[in-house]
Amino acid sequence: MNKRKTLRWVFGITGGLLILAAFLVIAFQTPDIPVNQLKTLYGGKKSRYIPINGMSVHFRDEGPAVDSTPLVLLHGSGSSLHTWDSLVASMPDKRCIRLDLPGFGLTGPNPARDYSPAAHGAVLDSLLRFLQVDSCIIAGNSMGGLVAWSYASGHPGVKGLILLDPAGFPQDRKGGNLGFTLARTPVVNRLVKYITPRSIVEKSLKQSYGNPALVTDALVQRYYDLNLREGNRQALIDRITDPSGADTNRLASLTIPVLIIWGELDQVIPLEYSDRFLRLIPHAKKVVYKGTGHVPMEESPARVVASIRSWLVEARP
Repeated sequence: MNKRKTLRWVFGITGGLLILAAFLVIAFQTPDIPVNQLKTLYGGKKSRYIPINGMSVHFRDEGPAVDSTPLVLLHGSGSSLHTWDSLVASMPDKRCIRLDLPGFGLTGPNPARDYSPAAHGAVLDSLLRFLQVDSCIIAGNSMGGLVAWSYASGHPGVKGLILLDPAGFPQDRKGGNLGFTLARTPVVNRLVKYITPRSIVEKSLKQSYGNPALVTDALVQRYYDLNLREGNRQALIDRITDPSGADTNRLASLTIPVLIIWGELDQVIPLEYSDRFLRLIPHAKKVVYKGTGHVPMEESPARVVASIRSWLVEARP
């Protein structure tokens, strides 16, 4: 009898939760935004698109075409190529190539639902081949940093790396970003696919900045809109819940100059992880920015540009 009562109680609670979830989805659903609408808002004359592996990959190629070793810029998780706007504007003398990686920005989801560093690297490789780029310097932030060093370890055409708060090592504690926490939480992440309050995006951005006051309404709106691109929310869940890790042993094989830039106040990937990269990479230099968080190229673009220019002269990658 007690067992039957327990089963009825469990089924009752489960049924109630399902009804509540259905109510929340119906009452607070945040619909996807069609990609063509977003292209009008966040594309423009500088944007180009190339078909790769069933995707229309959004990229920009700016600066002097005669630059034989361009900068290739890779954004982090939940972001887009727009994260590099200030840096590109401050380096008009340098050819800069940037793209929306699969699952993010205007590119949208990978039909294969593969968001591993190798899959991202294959897309990057196809783009560079299309642009006939034989050598380059890759700069990557967070997830983009992981893609950058993973790709560089197997491609001799990469002459230097700039890693800005890069990912790669398993974290001993959860990062301080509300959006990522929700996306990796079972059950809850199923609701995130349908319900995405703008306040969560704003909170996540403020947690990623060392100085939250620098997070503007326009910045929040751009992140919010692009994360609502058709398929991007499911792609974020797929990537964050993927159990496969990165092979950090490959860091020791890097023989090229590497600049590591880290925000002292990074809550997503704390500063302590910078030393792990520094210990493994043979020719690495580290710069730490006080008062800066996880996305220094957005929060402190002038300092990032100054560091890159100094390193280019010093390291001659």
